[in-house]
Amino acid sequence: MYHIVICDDNTEDLKRFVDFVQSSREYENSMKISTYSSGVDFLEAGKEAVDLMILDMQMTGMDGYETAMELRTYNSQAVLAFCSSVCMPSPEHFNVQPYRYLLKDYSDEKIMQAVDELLIEMKRRSYKKRLEVTQDGKAILLEAEEILYLGKLKRGTKVVLAADAALYGKVTDLVIREKLEELEKELLSEGFAKPHSSYLVNLKRVRAVDNMELLLENGEGINISRSCREKFHHAFSEFFSRKYRRRTS
Repeated sequence: MYHIVICDDNTEDLKRFVDFVQSSREYENSMKISTYSSGVDFLEAGKEAVDLMILDMQMTGMDGYETAMELRTYNSQAVLAFCSSVCMPSPEHFNVQPYRYLLKDYSDEKIMQAVDELLIEMKRRSYKKRLEVTQDGKAILLEAEEILYLGKLKRGTKVVLAADAALYGKVTDLVIREKLEELEKELLSEGFAKPHSSYLVNLKRVRAVDNMELLLENGEGINISRSCREKFHHAFSEFFSRKYRRRTS
């Protein structure tokens, strides 16, 4: 189920954008729409998973940009659209990766077209494998393809992200509550493999492999244990042979 959030302190504008979303040719009855009259109300609602957020820039108290910054601390994937009556974007606004910027005085036809495009992009992004994990009691959505590797800890799992990960704040190391064994079930079919009982690596991010060790794109090396060696090298060969076939087909 897709979750769409619309946040605006003007009740008429709030209703207007709900109507636009529900009238879109891309709208599906299974989609959930939540509305909030302030950024504070949205954040206090529990920081649940969000796929699309339409956000008023000029709200009293916490404005749209401040709300978007908080959203990006735990959700790098959501499609974000700023809307405003007069406010124009500044360079800092692009730090939170908005997908669209809408003026409220646009014609209904122009806004409707933009909403169609927002829903299409929301669906497109959902095709990527995402993990909903917990860090310090806070739910975070991670894109599987942005993970370099996961390492087992006594309590939970260490997640190391690629340098180009979209998670706001350029965070690259996380400690999450979920156990490696739980995540392994979701990720082995997504191009991940185990070089060691305590590690799960993203084969897309591996740059070199020999019999004893692999090298990741950040320059970090991970040992390949004797017990995992045969299975890991088989997974590595299979992954890259499939990748090569896709490129040449």
